[in-house]
Amino acid sequence: MMVLPLDQEKRTEDLVGYATVHIGGITLLPWLLGYGTTRLVRAARARGERRRGSGGGGS
Repeated sequence: MMVLPLDQEKRTEDLVGYATVHIGGITLLPWLLGYGTTRLVRAARARGERRRGSGGGGS
């Protein structure tokens, strides 16, 4: 968390940067983690299905 000294005037760039990082951290980062996890799970399941499907008589 960014703390600005009280004796300095607050600059808009600092506040915009802080808001950007904060909003990105609570929205974009979890979305990217969920997307990556979903892709990995789908790939693992597809690999398992291919393995089972190439057995020549599986269900």
